[in-house]
Amino acid sequence: MTMLKIMVYSLAAMLFCSPVLAENGAYQIELIVFLQAMPNTDVFEQAASQIKWPSDLTELSAYKKPDTTTLDDSYAALAKDSTYQPVLHVAWVQPVGERGLSAPVHIQSADGKLNGYLQIQHEQGLQMTVDLELTSDSGDGFSKTVVYRLNEKRPIKLNEVYYLDHPKFGVITKISPL
Repeated sequence: MTMLKIMVYSLAAMLFCSPVLAENGAYQIELIVFLQAMPNTDVFEQAASQIKWPSDLTELSAYKKPDTTTLDDSYAALAKDSTYQPVLHVAWVQPVGERGLSAPVHIQSADGKLNGYLQIQHEQGLQMTVDLELTSDSGDGFSKTVVYRLNEKRPIKLNEVYYLDHPKFGVITKISPL
């Protein structure tokens, strides 16, 4: 096979087979955050936020809500199980930014106890960064505030459901091209 054919096939594979960018330049992102009452022996001593906030953080309200969502059954199943307590179920349509980088989106519960961001980026494939903190009283009677942090960056594939785990809370997310 000639070098020209190899280059043409490689280019075609990148253009037509790569799930990196959404076809029309936008993603539908859906996110569920829930508390989990599972026994664990981990000791949590974080008392203040440790999130390094991106400078170009965008509020969730700046984005259009999608017409339909796909994780409704997952949310309903969590709500029925006493081990879990859903905190947040949000979905939005987000355009792909320059060089495949989307703006980080501010994620916050109505009571402000859950706070953080989610960002999609293209660095050697599609990746998702989630940095969320859940603030809670320690339950020891001294009103000490404890901050539980879930900070994860992982490669993702479009249209796949991902579960991010922390001993105190979990995240289910799905990112789809529009």
